[in-house]
Amino acid sequence: MTRKQRYQFVLHYFSRHNPDAATELLYDSPFQLLVAVILSAQCTDKRVNMTTPAIFERYPDALSLSKATVDELFPLIRSISYPNNKTKHLIGMAKMLVETFNGEVPLTIDELVRLPGVGRKTANVITSVVDNQPNMAVDTHVFRVAARIGLTVNAKTPLAAERQLVQFIPREQVHIAHHWLILHGRYICVARTPKCAECGLKPACKYYAKHVGKAPAAHP
Repeated sequence: MTRKQRYQFVLHYFSRHNPDAATELLYDSPFQLLVAVILSAQCTDKRVNMTTPAIFERYPDALSLSKATVDELFPLIRSISYPNNKTKHLIGMAKMLVETFNGEVPLTIDELVRLPGVGRKTANVITSVVDNQPNMAVDTHVFRVAARIGLTVNAKTPLAAERQLVQFIPREQVHIAHHWLILHGRYICVARTPKCAECGLKPACKYYAKHVGKAPAAHP
């Protein structure tokens, strides 16, 4: 199977079996999504979704959050990983939104990465989820799954993986392919013991062919 055929198989499979894939973070506005994504760094979406309702109730927009103090916000996110840094990032992010972007979340990578607590991965999430831009956020799930299947080859960094993925995935599918790969890594192609027996990607998967058994000839 060529690399092009592997991509075609994987994308066709996901488009048939999970056509409505979306982020599992709960939010009602781009601002709330930005808060949730910042909090989700090295933390589960489940934990974030348990935490954000109290934050959103007290700080529904950038203006209200920009006026928060560390002592006020920290207790609301103390159960999240790295709460000290994230508290400071959220307040700094909100202040910059108010002072530089009229309280609105910008939708370009270059503008988003200027915000405290926002790196390239977070910026890619926001632009792809909110605006369906062809940007691929590479977290640990995407990085692992893409390498195991063989979608990426010798990609040593998330940026290298991102560049390979957007090169081979059609532009109109990049935003949803991000969710396909994340969810597959979260529930099937898990880190320690991938659930190969449950996986429909076996015929195209390099990991399965090498470590589990010769992939049978099959169609998605």
